[in-house]
Amino acid sequence: MIRLGTSGWPGGNEWAKLSPRQRRRRYFALFNSIELTQTYRRVPDWDLVGRWRAYAPQDFTYSWVAPRHLTYLPGGEERRSLRRFLRRHKRLGRTRGGVRFLLPSGTDATAFGEWLVMLAELDIPGDYAFEVEEELSGLLEPYGWITVNRPGAWQYTLNCPPTAQVPGYAYYDSLETALGYQREVAPERG
Repeated sequence: MIRLGTSGWPGGNEWAKLSPRQRRRRYFALFNSIELTQTYRRVPDWDLVGRWRAYAPQDFTYSWVAPRHLTYLPGGEERRSLRRFLRRHKRLGRTRGGVRFLLPSGTDATAFGEWLVMLAELDIPGDYAFEVEEELSGLLEPYGWITVNRPGAWQYTLNCPPTAQVPGYAYYDSLETALGYQREVAPERG
């Protein structure tokens, strides 16, 4: 199954006039997932994560963007930050979607390889997708993690067509684009 929605909550005049509750209800009626981009700026507190989980319909998932303060260098502080973030994400329970990690350009391959070992040692399973330079993508394969916009056993796509027969997540910056793909790959929700 493809989890499809927008990257961030829709904006615009039509949505701005709605209360937060009305926005959620409308969104949940249209899509089965969302990528919460606010997690890039700040790790949400436990109460907020609990509210997100409580608000979600039965078949809905939240994907998160990994926080910007991650360095992708192995070490004690990095391990604590990563564990804190992933434990919050795990608290979503049945509504937990994928996590997108954005690596800065020029990331050292050796350090990133050691960072991936550290992530695996945390033993917090999840659908982890990475926006990485091409030369780093091969480091993900032994773990079953993927490169964004390159489907494998599963997919995590951003602003490009999803592969309909491959399960995963597809998010769009444009509400109209997301609705177009929603009609293509998830007609049962339309």
